[in-house]
Amino acid sequence: MNLPTTLSKPAWTFDELCAVLGLPPATLELIARQEPAPPFFLLGRRRYILQADALEWLQDVRNARPWVPRKNNRR
Repeated sequence: MNLPTTLSKPAWTFDELCAVLGLPPATLELIARQEPAPPFFLLGRRRYILQADALEWLQDVRNARPWVPRKNNRR
């Protein structure tokens, strides 16, 4: 049975999210404990996050803390 591509992987594990973001697990653990935290949930012993929730959380973080270059950069 072939599922549509939108439903083939609706959630990422904690480790997959680390790989997608390019962050070590310890850093993502710290981020996940801060407010507003991304909405993780447990299935068995593993933590998951819906891809839609992860993308929405990243958008919220991007809008809340935009990157601004430093004015005294000596490069």
